[in-house]
Amino acid sequence: MKRKIINKCAVSLIFNRWRNTSWAVFYSMGKIIKISLLSISYFLMSIFSVSAQSDTIDINEISIESTRTPLLFNESARVIFIISKEEIKSMPVQSVQDLLENISSIDVRQRGAEGVQADIGIRGGTFEQTLILINGFKINDVQTGHHNMNLPIDIENIDKIEILEGPGGRVFGTNAYSGAINIITNTKKEDKIKFSIFGGEHDYYGLNAGLSYNYKKLNNNLSLTYKKSNGYLEDDSINNTDFDIINIFYQSRLDTKIANFFYQAGYTNKSFGANSFYTPAYPWQYEQTKTFFSSFKIIRKQENYKLVANIYMRRQHDRFELFREDKFHRSGSYFVSEINDTAKFVPGIFEDWNYYKGHNYHQSNVITGEIKYDLRTNAGKTAVGVEYSNAHILSNVLGEELDNPEDVPNESYGKFTKSKNRYNINLYGEHVFSFNKFLASAGISANYNEDYSWNFSSGVDFSYKLTNNIKSFASINQAVRLPSFTDLYYAGPSDIGNPDLKPEKAISYETGVKFINKNITGQVSIFQRNGKNTIDRVKLNEDDKWQSQNITELTVLGGEISIKYNFERNMFVKNIRIAYAYTDITKQSNEYISNYMLDYLKHKVVSSLNHRIFGRFSASWQYRYEKREGSYYAYDLNTRTFDTNKKKYKNIFITDLKIFWQNNRFNIFTEASNLFNINYKELGNIKMSGRWIKAGIKINLNF
Repeated sequence: MKRKIINKCAVSLIFNRWRNTSWAVFYSMGKIIKISLLSISYFLMSIFSVSAQSDTIDINEISIESTRTPLLFNESARVIFIISKEEIKSMPVQSVQDLLENISSIDVRQRGAEGVQADIGIRGGTFEQTLILINGFKINDVQTGHHNMNLPIDIENIDKIEILEGPGGRVFGTNAYSGAINIITNTKKEDKIKFSIFGGEHDYYGLNAGLSYNYKKLNNNLSLTYKKSNGYLEDDSINNTDFDIINIFYQSRLDTKIANFFYQAGYTNKSFGANSFYTPAYPWQYEQTKTFFSSFKIIRKQENYKLVANIYMRRQHDRFELFREDKFHRSGSYFVSEINDTAKFVPGIFEDWNYYKGHNYHQSNVITGEIKYDLRTNAGKTAVGVEYSNAHILSNVLGEELDNPEDVPNESYGKFTKSKNRYNINLYGEHVFSFNKFLASAGISANYNEDYSWNFSSGVDFSYKLTNNIKSFASINQAVRLPSFTDLYYAGPSDIGNPDLKPEKAISYETGVKFINKNITGQVSIFQRNGKNTIDRVKLNEDDKWQSQNITELTVLGGEISIKYNFERNMFVKNIRIAYAYTDITKQSNEYISNYMLDYLKHKVVSSLNHRIFGRFSASWQYRYEKREGSYYAYDLNTRTFDTNKKKYKNIFITDLKIFWQNNRFNIFTEASNLFNINYKELGNIKMSGRWIKAGIKINLNF
């Protein structure tokens, strides 16, 4: 499809791939591309009674930023899903985690509300197998994937989100095992003040303030967000679901004749009641995480080449209280409540080993540097680069014993007694070749790790234009994931560490068809991922402790389909969309009881609809259906015992609604998440919020 033809198609439709689209990829021709996304109905019958928003965006304004080698947006043979800024503005969500719930290929398992903590999986992968990035910089936590979504950004900061479905080893190196999510923050050069204030049920309130300012060739963006709630389990005996969150994010860009310079820094501080987060046996868990990251990038670009150099660092502090300190306090060498009830692991046993004596403390540090060179010739486009990373952790739980324990900063009693350090070097190269209707890209990533020696990820993608509107594609890609420090070392009342774990590896196959015309866009794909040495927490018998092990083989088979209908510009309804993802996972041996790998979404349906009510009033509906495989042991707080039989997850049907009025300066909104007050659980015994009504106002002022 030639660009001229694409532009013509884009006049009357927003090309937003709900998922898996060849036109929305981590490749671009250097132009800014904005894709609007996620629109389908809660009730399809309502299409004729609602009206459309007329905010169609030209495809050629969209920019795909995460890539080894830049390509035209309609050339890639990979499945990439893009959520645009316009779509984010209309969705009934207040956090990135809630936003990702509405992607059919993504499994979001939240432990609390408003982005407190969530595990993110793609295409049947676990929370440890998904790579998270901000503006192309990896921010996965080396301690545990539970903290990968500790993001110092608010949804107001986001320009778009790019989601790579399937392995990204040759693009991002290790840990992009089942997919990657790249969050792109504000890039517009503007002088603007933004302010929003919001609140709702469960004593929820918050505010966001942002400033964008340009001075000659220097662009600056600063954002501060605060939000708080007393918890959503008001009718339950233990409402340990409160949270207090602070986010600060800054980014700048300086363009000169020599090069372009980019800087970003962020800080997030989350304090939250962790009711049953890691075990329902101790409902008064509490956690505080503090995350800081900073990165600096230099880009020098000429007609036929581009040189990129960057450096990045991330530090996180994690304090976990099994017995919350505002319910229990230290007395001598252990904790008691206000009525002198000793905090014990097992009630009724008065032995020294049974007393809770202190919290878990972790401090992780990662520093990374990278140099990349892109070259364009008559033979195609080539990218080569090298990346060095060093990861270090101090802990009283994870790592190897320290000769001399260290004090935990700002803690009266905490001591770091363990540590671990490892470095990583990644060498990569990729080449893209195109001829008429055919395109092929191939690459390899060679990774050397201090503990695991050499591991390789390679792959090749093909695409062929059957017509101007239809393209077929196929790909074969490898992936590698290194164990996290929790995988290796965590041991507790019901867990055993395993420092002898090997990296997990996989090879994935995918094929499909994508199509687009004036009114309809769609995609169909099937994939298979064959995993080797897959890491899972397993046990042989029900009475055993969980331990991380390398499963010999795991096969993931899946398929995805999505379709969107775009109404004409002046119609009441803008578009309707529906997407469905199917996943099936089998393991070679049934010898072990699995804790993670066989607990996945079998079916997921997502749909949405955006429409105008009247005048400047609009509404956005989001709907999702989930059928989950796996089960959990229900826990009775009164008897303090687990059920002897596992309990299957219930199917869930969740509807969210947002109604808003907006013009160029103001956006006034009210929204209801879980509109029909469904009682559901995404993970174990953790009860999610019922209907939650919120409202707020956003103000944008130029100066």
